[in-house]
Formats: sequence, C-alpha cells, structure tokens
Amino acid sequence: MILRRRLMLGLGAMAGAGTGAAWAPDQTALRRFVKLRGALDDRLVIGCVSGRYDGVVEGVVTPLFGVVSAVFARYRPRGGGFDVASFEQAYFTDLASGKALEHWKNPYTGEVVAVPVYSRPPVRLFLGPDLVFRSPAPAPKGVHVHQSARGPEMIGEDIVFVEQVDVSLDGSPGQLPFAYRDNTVLRAKLRDVDRPDTQATPCETTFEATVSWRPWLKMGARPGHMEALGYGGFGGTMASLPPAWVQATARVNPGLLDHPEQAVAPAWHTG
Repeated sequence: MILRRRLMLGLGAMAGAGTGAAWAPDQTALRRFVKLRGALDDRLVIGCVSGRYDGVVEGVVTPLFGVVSAVFARYRPRGGGFDVASFEQAYFTDLASGKALEHWKNPYTGEVVAVPVYSRPPVRLFLGPDLVFRSPAPAPKGVHVHQSARGPEMIGEDIVFVEQVDVSLDGSPGQLPFAYRDNTVLRAKLRDVDRPDTQATPCETTFEATVSWRPWLKMGARPGHMEALGYGGFGGTMASLPPAWVQATARVNPGLLDHPEQAVAPAWHTG
C-alpha cells in the first residue's frame, strides 16, 4: 500500500500543471530514456523487480504469491533510434518464505498446481524517437503486443518516464482471452541523466500490472483477474539482484549467473 500511494502521488504530480514542462518525443527524450533504461553504449545492462500478485474477484482481494525478475539488455544506436536485445527470467515466490515456488495451492480452487519458471526467449526490438518499441518480426497469430513510453515529465528535480506494455492473446476453448498491461515508472535526478561524461544512469522503478488469470493457475473461465505491484531499478549489478532470484537461478540455470551476456547474445547478434 505504501508503494501504491507513492506511485499514485508521483503520477498525480506528473499531471499537475505546476510540476514542470513536458518535452515532445525527440532525440533528447530518446537519449534520456535510454540512459535510464539501458545505456548509450553497448554494455550489458541489468534491471530487476521484486513484487507480489493479488487476485481480485468481485472486488475482494486475495494475496497470491510474490515475483522476482531480472532483465539483461544491450543497446546500440541505429537509424535515429536504438536496437535493443533483451532477456528476462522471473520466478513466482512464496509470500512467507520468499523462495521460488515449484508447486502452489490455488486458494480459489484448492488445487495444487505446478509453478513454471518464466523465461522469455531473447528478443530484439527497435526503439524509435517516438519511444515506441517495434519488433522486426510480426507477432504470432492471435497475439497482440504494444510497448511504448510516455514522457519525460518533471517532478521537482527528478525526470520521470512511464513505460507501458500491453499484451493480449485470443482465448482458446475453455479459456477466457488473456490480457496483460503493466506500467513501469522510471525516475532519477535530471542532473545525473544529463551528465555529459556518462553513458548510463541508474534509476529506481515502480511497477504495477493488471493481468488475466495465467493458464497455469487453471482457473478456466472463472471471473476475476490479478494485480501486481513491485519496485526495482535499472543499471544494477549481479550482486544487487534479489537474493531469491539468485538462489533460484543457481538451481535452474547456474550458467546465467556466470555469463549473463550469453543470454542476450542470440538476439544481439541477429541482423
């Protein structure tokens, strides 16, 4: 709840007329956004998030599980924008112990379900000066994706961008259509972002998402959805990743801890 209040206060300040002027998307906005989310050079950039998911059914909120995620990415300028190659690995965690779940009892159905590791294959996107991420390949049939950023805005001395991801999948027999929307707020001091002697600026992030029931929950066509709230940052190191993420990765993919750059390589060297 504290994180939610901080997020809403921040977004409310962004909407206020007296908090500072907004810039139209251009090369300056693009470079500032890339310095927060990535780097102007081709170094490996590490981001992470820690949070929790709640279920919402007819206005009743039920705590479900936590989540820890790490993202590895590289950026390079091309054609007025940036190629972005990234890889993400996430784990759903027990709310009490914080450890990655392998099985979980669904409080809505009473069924014990297997909990998958979320490992998104390496992906390459193009980020343009309009702050829209575009894929060089069409999305699979029935899958709809849009990813973009808004801003920048100013809150006092801080520069703020809001990145939004929308994903929808057509429903299969016995399942409702799947919809996912998240918003990630990236925030740092403008004076740090505009330093001419730096290529990247570590930033804090706040994350919120509204998500349909994930298929592995085996909720079928039951009404309701999930909400997530978390916090994290970009520009970290392997040592700064959440301990629960490191422990789970040491078990399921230890090579990622030693050579995270290899996870990005297939998308980085494409094209």
